Amino acid sequence: MSENVDVVVLGAGLSGLCLAHRVARAGRAVLVLESAAQPGGCVRTERQPAGFWFEMGTHTLYNSYGSLLAIIDDLGLRDSMLTRKRAPFRLLVEGKLRSIPSQLSLAELFASAWHAFSECKQGQTVADYYGKLVGRHNWKRVFAPLFAAVPSQPVDNFPAEILFKKRPRRKDIPRSFTFAGGVQTLTDRIVAGPGITLRTNAAARALARTGGSFVVEIAGGDRVFARRLALAVPAPEAAGLLASLAPEVATALARISVAHIDSLGIAAEARHLRLPRLAGIVPVNDTFFSVVTRDVVPDERLRAFTFHFRAGLAFDERVDRICAVTGLGRDQLLHIATHCTSLPSLALGHAEVTAEIDRLLPGSGLYLTGNYFGGLAMEDCSLRSAKEAERLLAEATA
Repeated sequence: MSENVDVVVLGAGLSGLCLAHRVARAGRAVLVLESAAQPGGCVRTERQPAGFWFEMGTHTLYNSYGSLLAIIDDLGLRDSMLTRKRAPFRLLVEGKLRSIPSQLSLAELFASAWHAFSECKQGQTVADYYGKLVGRHNWKRVFAPLFAAVPSQPVDNFPAEILFKKRPRRKDIPRSFTFAGGVQTLTDRIVAGPGITLRTNAAARALARTGGSFVVEIAGGDRVFARRLALAVPAPEAAGLLASLAPEVATALARISVAHIDSLGIAAEARHLRLPRLAGIVPVNDTFFSVVTRDVVPDERLRAFTFHFRAGLAFDERVDRICAVTGLGRDQLLHIATHCTSLPSLALGHAEVTAEIDRLLPGSGLYLTGNYFGGLAMEDCSLRSAKEAERLLAEATA
């Protein structure tokens, strides 16, 4: 079967959907092809029939996410916002929950603080820059695990400027929030918007160009013809698809690696848990990078915990580790959910790679977005997608 469309987007994660929303809102029909059974990518809310839900991936939105808030306003989602309740994070050290300040060397912290006035992030790794600010012992014992918990991978070699960007805050929005029904409410609403058609279980197998159109060959043999083609898939996947169509772009993309994360979430009755209410747990030297809880949106009967594990650990090993940390027995786990995803693993020189990609794209009819451009945060995804949507619309009307 063949299909002709105006714009096709490969990938229905947040980046692809933000681009599709902006292009569709400008009056163009957009077809989004997703290889998985459901859209969302790193945005995945596990929902139970009784209405209880918990996050398997991205879990928090902030009032500093201006680009994303513009989409939220477009979709009329303000009334669905839920303010996240305050709850502490704890370190897991040798099987015991500890407060973050209790594990710091204050003497080292004070002795290193002067670096904040002299150090520049540019050209330094995260470990080099922040290690100077907090001290090497504090970095290794406390801050390295805390920072690794954000993208569920070690960030020592990430470019220092890629994390923790200061952005203006909107005072009319809660500082941190989610939605009734979880973060996936946002992606669900985008997919349901006018001008967007989603096809799931539709992995792109090959790309070509004929005449003035791109040809996307989908698993199963279907083909889609489109004037404009946007890729919102992980960099290595994009590199493979573009190898013959845009070899220079593919070569640059191939320099960006990814880390795979295996997430396992559980729900249990609150009465069976002795753990205090927490926002999350960050372990020091363990098989997982972080635990994110549902405690910030309290439920009277149930609690939930999502563990983001290092890739490759067997399912039973993951369940055993969850039971050991939570104190639950297997028979007390009311619901178990799994989710596998990937995130960019960035290194020094990354800005030069993305600059080279941006140099090659104009006039090609190709558009690239994803969490490997400006940063891994949801806002970084939205900002990149807004930029590419603007370029697409400008080139389409030129």
